[in-house]
Amino acid sequence: MKILKVCFKLLLYAAALGGIWLALALLLPKIKLEAEDRKDVKEVTIFVRTNGVHTDIVMPRNMHLPNSVVSFNWNNLVNDTLFHDVDSTYHYVAVGWGDKGFYLNTPEWKDLKLSTAFKAAFGLGSTAMHVTYYRRMEADGESTKAIKISAPDYQNLIAEITRSFDLEDGAPKLIPHPAYGAHDNYFEAKGRYSLFKTCNTWTGNTLHKANITMGVWTPLQSGVMNSIPDTLAK
Repeated sequence: MKILKVCFKLLLYAAALGGIWLALALLLPKIKLEAEDRKDVKEVTIFVRTNGVHTDIVMPRNMHLPNSVVSFNWNNLVNDTLFHDVDSTYHYVAVGWGDKGFYLNTPEWKDLKLSTAFKAAFGLGSTAMHVTYYRRMEADGESTKAIKISAPDYQNLIAEITRSFDLEDGAPKLIPHPAYGAHDNYFEAKGRYSLFKTCNTWTGNTLHKANITMGVWTPLQSGVMNSIPDTLAK
C-alpha cells in the first residue's frame, strides 16, 4: 500500500511538472527578444520550415552578394558528394539540430522507445545535425516562412550554425545512416538535448543570433513559427 501511495505521489509530481513545463513553453515565446534596429539592407532571404514538431533553418546553397564581402557556399562544408542524389540543381540547404537517438532511431512516432525519450529529456544522449538539400523553396506562411536579413546578419547565422557542428580538421563528421531520403544526411553535433534545450530552442536561439526577433524560450515549434511574421518573400 505504501509503495502505491509513493507511486501515486510521483505521478502527481510528474504531471504537475509537466503542466508547468507546457505552460511555460506556451507563454514564454510570447515574450520577445527583439532584433536590433539596424540600417543594413535586408537582401538575403532565408526560410524556417516545420514538420509540426521540428524546425529547420533553410538557406541558399551558394550566396554571393554584389558589393559585399559575404560569400558562402554550403557545399564547401557539407559537400554534395556525401549525399546519395544531390547535384547542382539543388539550390537550398536546410539545417536542424537535435537528439541523435530521436533523429536516427525514430523516423515516426510509433518507433519512439521509452529509453530514447528518457535520454533525450534529461540530456543523457548525444546530438546530431540534420542537413537536407532542396531544389527549390517557397514560403506558404504556415509550414514554411520566409525572412529577409542583412548580409552581416547572414554571416552571423552561418557562423552560429557552423559552431554547432562537431568538426574534425575543419570538416563535419558524417554519421553512417540511411537517413530519410537521398537528399539528407546526419553529422555529429555539439551540445546536449534536453527538455530545456530542444531542437526548437536551438532554432530560436540561432535565428536570434542573426538579429531576428524571437521568443525568449521556444521549446515547441509553434514558439519559433509564431515569432516570425506571416509575410512571404518576394
